[in-house]
Amino acid sequence: MRLTKLQQKSFKKNGYLVIKNIFTKSDCRKISTLVKKNQNKLIISELDKDHPFSKIRNNSKVSVLNKINEKKLYKISNIDKILDIGSKLREKEMKKWFVKFYLKNAFDGDNEFYHQDFAYHKDKKAKNSDYLQCFVAFEDHKLGSGCLRVFKGSHKIGLIKHYLVMTRNGLSKLTPSSKELISLSKRCELVNLELKAGSCVFFDYKLLHGSSSNASENSQLRMVYQMISLNSKRDERKNRQVWLKRNKQEIDILKKIINYKSKFGGKKIN
Repeated sequence: MRLTKLQQKSFKKNGYLVIKNIFTKSDCRKISTLVKKNQNKLIISELDKDHPFSKIRNNSKVSVLNKINEKKLYKISNIDKILDIGSKLREKEMKKWFVKFYLKNAFDGDNEFYHQDFAYHKDKKAKNSDYLQCFVAFEDHKLGSGCLRVFKGSHKIGLIKHYLVMTRNGLSKLTPSSKELISLSKRCELVNLELKAGSCVFFDYKLLHGSSSNASENSQLRMVYQMISLNSKRDERKNRQVWLKRNKQEIDILKKIINYKSKFGGKKIN
């Protein structure tokens, strides 16, 4: 796909670029069916469920296709056209890093804390410009069902301070304080990216973004296609160290929660 100079300029200025109808409505329906069938066949981690460690076991939040289903995906549509656009936006050769599907299920889909993706990768040696994300809507994404929201131009403010917080499923997330977000909202316009099925948005890893929970009757299937520079200096050893540190922080938080509750009747743990 050819990108215009106006699109290139818009991406650099705003930190994101919306491209409409990158997939047909027919392809969206086929891909949605494939992903939703696939999620029921896999052994899903409890932490990846909408209601972890409960008897409600109908929905998972994340789906990664196995090799067989990934081949079926490519028969439906060539998703690597995303890679071609990404390389043009970054003006360097990019490669597919990973592809995941997030099922923001009706009435269950969690909010996504506002964050800059680079906050998760700043200690892994690769530069911000080595990363790029494409977010694809396979069902209509509306504000009422938790569409993606971005702080326009926020990629230019640099990496802001993020804090470790705990989600309801026991995983940690990084997010700025609400005080910082309020301050940023006065400098950067908060844009609701209500996308039609088949549309996508490319965005910089320092673009501040998030979404609200889905309390509506409409699901919002989205695909996240992550790209990284072919010549990236990303250090996998550093990556493992970062993850181990986060895992330890999560465990420490959970211990504090349990020990706090023990004051009201329970067993303290070490």
